[in-house]
Amino acid sequence: MRKGFLFWGVNLERWLLRVVVMCAVMLVSVQWFTNDPALRVIGKVDESIVDQGSFVQADLNHLVTFQLMDYTSLPKAAVLVNGEKKGYFENRYVTVPVTDGDELAIETGFYEHPVSFKVIQTYGNVLVPSAGMVIEVQGTTKTIGPVVIGKSTQG
Repeated sequence: MRKGFLFWGVNLERWLLRVVVMCAVMLVSVQWFTNDPALRVIGKVDESIVDQGSFVQADLNHLVTFQLMDYTSLPKAAVLVNGEKKGYFENRYVTVPVTDGDELAIETGFYEHPVSFKVIQTYGNVLVPSAGMVIEVQGTTKTIGPVVIGKSTQG
């Protein structure tokens, strides 16, 4: 009787070890794929558009994504489109919908130290601002300039 119990215990231990290893692998896999910066940017676009109450009016064909360079968040720093705050740097990335001729600016009036932002991606034939552009702001609102959208090649 004692030998049968030990045999059953060893088998249970092996089975439990396999379950624990499989759960750990699944956990790491899920975290790896959900920590993708592109997924976070897309999620922030959805949140910012819904938060602004402009879900129906937003042109999702033309987007500009900004990255906060030296900090993980500065919640009082904002991206302005035509003078209106359209996104806050509650995280490192902010994506805003734009149209041709919109005036873009970044406001950091709450912060006295210099802050750097980078345009990391544009979507939908946005020519200006261009990806890779770095904007330095210190305690003020800095105008980036008007958005320029190229002609669509689709017919």
